[in-house]
Amino acid sequence: MSGPIWTVAEVARALGVAGSFPDTAIDFVTQDSRLVKPGSLFVALSGTPSGGFVSAFASARDGWEFADKAEAAGAVAMIVPHQIAGIRIPQIVVKDTLIDGLWGLARAARARFNGPVIGLTGSAGKTSTKEFIAAYPNAYASPSSFNNFWGVPLTLCNARRDASLWVVEMGMNQKGEIARLSELTQPTVALVVNVQPVHLEKLGSLEAIRREKVSVALGLPENGVLVLPAGIKASEWKGKVVRFGGEHAEVHEVAHAPHGESWQVVAAIGKKEIAFSLTPGAPHRVHNALAALAAVHAAHLDVATLAIKLDRVGIMTGRGVEQAVGDVTVIDDSFNGNPASVAAALQSLQARNMSGGRRIAILGDMLELGADATSYHTGLASHLDGIDGVYCVGPLMRHLFDALPSGKGLGWHDDPATLKPDEVAKLLKAGDVVVVKGSKKMFWVNKFVPGLVAALQAKA
Repeated sequence: MSGPIWTVAEVARALGVAGSFPDTAIDFVTQDSRLVKPGSLFVALSGTPSGGFVSAFASARDGWEFADKAEAAGAVAMIVPHQIAGIRIPQIVVKDTLIDGLWGLARAARARFNGPVIGLTGSAGKTSTKEFIAAYPNAYASPSSFNNFWGVPLTLCNARRDASLWVVEMGMNQKGEIARLSELTQPTVALVVNVQPVHLEKLGSLEAIRREKVSVALGLPENGVLVLPAGIKASEWKGKVVRFGGEHAEVHEVAHAPHGESWQVVAAIGKKEIAFSLTPGAPHRVHNALAALAAVHAAHLDVATLAIKLDRVGIMTGRGVEQAVGDVTVIDDSFNGNPASVAAALQSLQARNMSGGRRIAILGDMLELGADATSYHTGLASHLDGIDGVYCVGPLMRHLFDALPSGKGLGWHDDPATLKPDEVAKLLKAGDVVVVKGSKKMFWVNKFVPGLVAALQAKA
């Protein structure tokens, strides 16, 4: 896009702040002083979220304590709750830098964009599906997993006005959050990727999870479209619905076949069929691709234009990226885990063409499953056909370990923080393909996969 996304004066006007502000160009909006670069607007948020929001990573310090660092890094203005002494760049003072500042600016950003906006949520695969949609030419999408109470408004504030469409991912830490994020985003198309037993500890039932995910429709206009998987009810929404996935859905798979490491897929979009490739190929990526195609179809955009680009969409770090380390292939799927995504990871492993070696799964606890956590973990035993060995990590995975057939259990370790990658590396042999999967706190936070790769490199 030619020109800045904002000027300092435009930001002040959008937030209703009186006074004289310069027309200095703003090229980037961030709440993180470490990400500030020349031309940035720094939004100084409180370390304790306001607006009733909950953060898993609340800070003991407030953003305005880093105002000097933001200025030194090149910020041209900042949004603050009060004047900060010693700061020479313009300060736009609002009562609450989250609700009145960041959210206020996000509303102004959304109001000036007239193109299609796809807002999506789901229990698993949100970010992967977002990346598929973002392959549409000149699309703008949420960076990384910016899907919470600060990530969504930052996405809107940084979105390009000349984009062909916006793609905004929405997640939740508490009941009612998706509805609030959708009402801020005001999507023209709302997509639910899936409804799975995730956050059961907070929401209590699969039906409550369904209601939370379907609440993404609350931000739709009357002529908006809700895109749902086949079989998911949404009586709360009285407008148009497009379904995908099931045999009789408007968007569904006709056929797929492995071709090397990719999948060749034929899908029906209404009365037309379209062929495309997915690389790397995994069955659950077909579902995500169908969701993306259905959303683009609902937005009245050219589905064929997206389909030809799907094979160029890679897998994000921690979501199935694989690498060869000596004679062992490591699949890093450690970013997060729930019953549906773990089953999908095992299915993908089972589908591997092997020329020797074993299919090995390193599985960590699936958290936030509430009273049914034990049964969800033991239930994974039904997904292990074709898996040669399983190493279990965490107290909940002990239940699966105890249910494993003789000879399939490679070991169990209770605490992921004390798990030594080199001990696991000793269990792996030449030709093995190993997938690492579990909730974020099990492997991702502890950087287990990089440690395992280093241990395998030392062993080679």
